[in-house]
Amino acid sequence: MDFNSPTPAIKMVFTVIFGIAVSWVLIHLLAVFGVFLAFAYPIWWLLLPNKVPNFICFLKYQINPFSQDEREIERNKNLCPQKLSAALANASLILLISLFCAGFVFGESRILFKLGFPPTPKTVSFVIPPKGQYRLGEIFPLKIEIYGIKVPINSVQADLGFNPERLEVVDISTRDSFANIFIQKEINNEAGYARLTGGLPNPGFFSDHGLFGTVYLRGKVPGVAKIEFLPSSLVLANDGRGTNVLKELVSVSYLILPERISEEEEKMQEEMVLKSRVLGKESDKTQIRLYEENKILGANVDREIREKKERKVLDFFLNFLEKVDTFILRQWEMVLSIFRF
Repeated sequence: MDFNSPTPAIKMVFTVIFGIAVSWVLIHLLAVFGVFLAFAYPIWWLLLPNKVPNFICFLKYQINPFSQDEREIERNKNLCPQKLSAALANASLILLISLFCAGFVFGESRILFKLGFPPTPKTVSFVIPPKGQYRLGEIFPLKIEIYGIKVPINSVQADLGFNPERLEVVDISTRDSFANIFIQKEINNEAGYARLTGGLPNPGFFSDHGLFGTVYLRGKVPGVAKIEFLPSSLVLANDGRGTNVLKELVSVSYLILPERISEEEEKMQEEMVLKSRVLGKESDKTQIRLYEENKILGANVDREIREKKERKVLDFFLNFLEKVDTFILRQWEMVLSIFRF
């Protein structure tokens, strides 16, 4: 036999995985049906006394198979309970195991809750900005507004993508924002990305809609210029788990006319857009600024989008697992409600 062959190790790994999967299924089945089996066991014993297995004897010799000789073990394994007390003892054992399995399921559900399952419903969307047309070199605003807020939110990450050959971001303003803490404000006009991240402490922001920030853009060449919210954007609920409640992403296209604005207009626009900024920070004293500007943004956004897509399979499995646990716990609630009355 070749002990260097990887076959035994592979078989062992598959055996362990199979054993874990079977154990998981049995635990969840007993958590659902175990309590009914426990109450039905004495009835089955009364109706079919010679057909009901003796679980206590079976477990006894599984735990200590060397306590007697093999013939005695096989004979006792097949014994049926001879008295009502033995049947009740077996029913109690089944009930105890069922309670353990239900506790396991409850603990599993708590872990899933901490991981964000079941997720808070996704109801929030970014407002679709109005389309418009602007002259070449003209600075125009894109308001980052959100609506459909059904639960309080405490954090927003707005990631924007655009063609850097057609557009550039002049500035990102947080004036009149519902948020009062900002941790990221990044612009990368070479790669065509912009990000604004911020929020507010507990109890969060709760309104049907709100303004998060304003991005000031400028067209570089005539034609249609598109800007879109990227999949790495987030709107996190103030639910103790940071659930992303962003439902959908939007995009908008602007028409950049070939007519260029004059130098005086361009200078006046820049002064109006940037007049409230002092040393790179806005002068609004009611808001806290924690960000650093002009960081390189682009590769990080691509990585975040890729990681988000890779999590979809795991999220599907965990969501299915949460539904199974919820179903089991609801059955126990029904059973317990019977004993309350």
